[in-house]
Amino acid sequence: MQKQWDIDSLTADIVKRIKKQTLADKNGKLPSERKLMAYYNVSRYALRQALGKLSKNGYIYQIQGRGSYIHEHHDQTNSINQSDLGFTEDLAREGKSIQTVSAFQRIVPFSEIDFSPGNQQFSDDQLFVEIERFRTLENKPYLVEHSYYLPEIVGEISEEAMYGSMFDYLSKEKGLTVGFIDKFIRCELLTESYATFFHLETNMPSLTVRDDSYLREGELVAFSKVYYDYRDATLFMHKKLLE
Repeated sequence: MQKQWDIDSLTADIVKRIKKQTLADKNGKLPSERKLMAYYNVSRYALRQALGKLSKNGYIYQIQGRGSYIHEHHDQTNSINQSDLGFTEDLAREGKSIQTVSAFQRIVPFSEIDFSPGNQQFSDDQLFVEIERFRTLENKPYLVEHSYYLPEIVGEISEEAMYGSMFDYLSKEKGLTVGFIDKFIRCELLTESYATFFHLETNMPSLTVRDDSYLREGELVAFSKVYYDYRDATLFMHKKLLE
């Protein structure tokens, strides 16, 4: 007798096959809905519910009209589900003042960048727009944002944009929509310039969040490190247990 799949067991089996690399093609694309429905002998509704869970949990991303693709994590065993995690930066946007007090921009080749995205490779002469922003919350040092943008996607970035919301700028001025972001969290030591901004000693710890930002189509548009003052940084987690 053929196994009967509920949505949870179906989701778990697809995850297992993704991890074993036995499901997708060489481009990371999953089989069509028709093929998956036939393989598991499930309804379209059950399959789409399972794929929706996989998308929410960061295993795949879906492109309308093109199908579902595996979302390659740098280290799946140690990554944190971004849908469960937020930061005080996000919570502070309502009713509190977040300001960029200084910002710097330059063009650098890949061979000179300080860090790289989790699962992307570039040639040494690939150019990036490097931006550093020093930001305050309610006039107190709050974070330092160090980012690299792909110029062939974002083009030139204006001085005004660096002092506002970069995502709003990309959306309104460039017509680009960030579809999903991977967040990797760790503790790093502050450089002298960053420590000075936070009024801390060099090599003091900082809660550091590295972001890899992708367009809806799954194309990398930017990658960043955001350094927080360990004395003020707070993680907020909301985990929904009931659908």
